[in-house]
Amino acid sequence: MNQKLQTRAFERVAPILKPGERPVTATRAMVGRFSASRLGTAVAQGLIQAAAGATGAALARTKKQFVVLTDQRLIFLPQTFLGGPGTGVLGEVPREHVELAEAKMGLVSLLRLAFGGTGDGVSLTFPRVDKKNAEELAAALAPVPTA
Repeated sequence: MNQKLQTRAFERVAPILKPGERPVTATRAMVGRFSASRLGTAVAQGLIQAAAGATGAALARTKKQFVVLTDQRLIFLPQTFLGGPGTGVLGEVPREHVELAEAKMGLVSLLRLAFGGTGDGVSLTFPRVDKKNAEELAAALAPVPTA
């Protein structure tokens, strides 16, 4: 993704960051239900089923979003018509409650994020052009191996 877009996303969340909180990565993504497939989310952008949990369903209402990962939380912003980060926060989840449940990289990449073992979460899909961003987000969310 364009470095300018990531910088702009960091600027958008700067006023709401807690003292000492720092942004790690930001990317645009299609947000869908936790159980959505890569093809299903890419093809059926406008269809939302209420089967997802409360947080996931609320976030999935706006499909095209900007996701900003900080060292303390995951923040969801709207995406502008031109693909940049919009103003306002659609939702946020504390980092300790976000778990990378699945990562599939390909022409359309998919990350499934579970929220705190509640059965709630979202799926993020990325077109081929944003595959690198999907890989960066997956790496940042991957569990740290314990010795």
